[in-house]
Amino acid sequence: MNTRRIGFGALAGLAAAMGLGRFAYTPILPLMQEQAGISPGSTAIVATFNYLGYFLGAIALAIWPRLARSTVLLRASLLALVASEIAMVLAVNVPLWSVVRLIAGLASAVVFVYCANAVAGTAAAGTAFCGVGVGIAASGVLVVGLGEVVGWRALWWVSALATALFGLVAWRLPPSAATAAPRPDGAAPPRPGIAGWALGTSYFLEGVGYIVLGTFLVAAVAAGGESWEGPAAWVIVGLAAAISPLLWTRLRRHRSAESLLVIALLLQVVSAVSPALVRGPSAAAVSAVLFGGTFIGVVMLSMEAGARIGIPRAAAVLTAAYGIGQIVGPLVVAPMLGDGYDAAFLTAGGVLVASAALAAVARWTAPDRAATPGVR
Repeated sequence: MNTRRIGFGALAGLAAAMGLGRFAYTPILPLMQEQAGISPGSTAIVATFNYLGYFLGAIALAIWPRLARSTVLLRASLLALVASEIAMVLAVNVPLWSVVRLIAGLASAVVFVYCANAVAGTAAAGTAFCGVGVGIAASGVLVVGLGEVVGWRALWWVSALATALFGLVAWRLPPSAATAAPRPDGAAPPRPGIAGWALGTSYFLEGVGYIVLGTFLVAAVAAGGESWEGPAAWVIVGLAAAISPLLWTRLRRHRSAESLLVIALLLQVVSAVSPALVRGPSAAAVSAVLFGGTFIGVVMLSMEAGARIGIPRAAAVLTAAYGIGQIVGPLVVAPMLGDGYDAAFLTAGGVLVASAALAAVARWTAPDRAATPGVR
C-alpha cells in the first residue's frame, strides 16, 4: 500500500476512533440532558468512564506493544466502536452508559495507537492526524443538521453509521513496519532531569484542563444561546483541528517543539476562559477555533519534546499521564456543574496556566536546548 493510501486509511481510522467513537458524545450531550433528563453530574461520570477506558487501553498497549500492530485487534476495535454507539440507545441508564463508554475508550485507544504507528516517521503523518478533526466536524454536522429533527437516540444511530463508513476505509490499513533508529556510536541518551518531570506534569495538567472543554463546551454554548450554537461550535472545533496538524508542522520548522508547546497552551487558556467571561456566538467561535487549533498540536509537540528531552518510553509515559488527567478533569469539575459551566471553565483555565508554566520550565531546562541552531 502506497504512502498516500496509508495516510487516508489512518485518517479514516482516527476519524472513527477519536472524532466519532470518542467525541460524538460531546455534541449529543445537550440533547441527552434535555430529552432524557440526565444531570450534568451524571454526564460527567459517564465521560470519566470513557477516559478511563482510553487510559487502560493505552497502558495495555505500552505493556504489550505487539498488540498495537495487530490487524485483528484493529478490526475488532472498529467493530466495538460501532457497537458501543448503538448500545447507547438501549436504555436511559447511567451505569450501562458508563460500561459502554468504557469499552469505547478502550477501542479508541487501540485504533489511535495503531493508526499513529502506521504513519509514524512517514510523509502521511500530517494527513493522518487531520482525521481527528474530520471526525469531530462530522459529529457536529450531524447534530446541526438533524438535532432539531430527530431525538438523541437517532443521532447515536447516525453516528454509528458514520463510524462504520470511516471504519471500512481503515479496515485494510497495514500495521507499522518501522523500527527505532539506532543511536550513533558513542552517543549517550540525554538525561531528562527537571525538564522531564516538568513536561510530564505539564502534559498531565493539559489532560485535566483540555478534557473539560472537550466534554462540556457544546453544552455550555448551547445553554447560553440558541440550541444550534453548541453543535455549530463543535463543527468549528473539528474544522480547526483538521488543519491544525499541518499548521503546527509548518511552524515547527522555525521554532522548537518546547517553545511552540508553551504558545499552544497559552492559546488554550484563552479558549477555556472565554465561554465563562464573554457571551455570544462570536466568543463561542473564538473559543472553538482556539481549542480545535491547539489540542492536537499539544499532543504532537509534547510527544516530540518528550523524546528529545530523553524521557524513557516517552510516548507511553506521557500518554499515561495524559490519560490520568482526563480521568481527573471531569471528576474535579462535576461538583461545580449544578450552577452552570463558568466555574468549570475558569478552573480549567487555571490548570492550563500551570501547564503552560511547566512547559516553559521544560523548555529552559531541556538538556539539549541549544542543540539545534536557528530553532528557538
